[in-house]
Amino acid sequence: MDWLGSGGPMIATRAIHFSATAVTAGALLFRAVIAEPVLGEEGVVADVFRSQIRCVAGIGLLVAGLSGILWLLLQAASMSGRPFGEPGVLLTVLNETQFGEVAELRAALAIVLGAALAWDRRLGGRNWLAVVAALGLIASLAWTGHAGATPGEAGTLHVAADVLHLCAASAWIGGLLSLIQFYATARRARLMASIVRATRRFSIVGIASVAILTLTGIVNAYFLVGSLHALMATEYGRLLILKLIMFAIMLVFAAINRVWLTPRLALSESGALRWLARNSAVELGLGLAILALVGLLGTLHPAIHLVEP
Repeated sequence: MDWLGSGGPMIATRAIHFSATAVTAGALLFRAVIAEPVLGEEGVVADVFRSQIRCVAGIGLLVAGLSGILWLLLQAASMSGRPFGEPGVLLTVLNETQFGEVAELRAALAIVLGAALAWDRRLGGRNWLAVVAALGLIASLAWTGHAGATPGEAGTLHVAADVLHLCAASAWIGGLLSLIQFYATARRARLMASIVRATRRFSIVGIASVAILTLTGIVNAYFLVGSLHALMATEYGRLLILKLIMFAIMLVFAAINRVWLTPRLALSESGALRWLARNSAVELGLGLAILALVGLLGTLHPAIHLVEP
């Protein structure tokens, strides 16, 4: 794989698109299911946090939209072997390929999400239209990768696993940025009780996300790797191992936050919140690195296709 040559722009574009889409979905979901129930009676602080999430989601959608257009242009050039951005090729890809059809659907979802964000102040913090559109935007990525190319009933299972995998990753990784923002906003307002409640609620979301990521990851590995030999002997497999190592490190930080720091936060121990914010930032960095790897893995042939049965 030419990471820095002709394949570099595609890898970078996919990584940026995956990250922006996940952050957008995770931020809106965090606001709806964690921040709103916690800050329901804190009018000014709630309004400030809603505005922050609105800003994050808006920037995330803009980056996702621009990177999505670039991804489509790069994919069209890759499929056709014709010059980048040639209109006729682009129309053919849009009208005659699965990737193009999914791109049109995702563009419609992005428009719906943009409209929902434009009306966000009137719809309130639990803007479920925005949440559903954002989750649809991240879930639809399943049809742009290897899962979308798996035929038959196996393909249905593979896509379903990938949809859940992507949504769970958004809830955890995308939600971490919002959690850090929540800490900063609530700390300035001296709402320690709200911080404790939000941390506990996010911990539940994190546990559910980890369970879903683990189960769906096993399903994806079955379809894309198939054997220990393929995992060890291929570039795809070795990158997957790297992804799993980073995932395991994320779990360590998440466990420290839940088992050691959250109880101390509830006891108002000095420094607990500072360490929670730092650990969450490390988790976020690892999560974004994992999303970058996902962008790269999607450009490689699955390991199962590269070894003898």
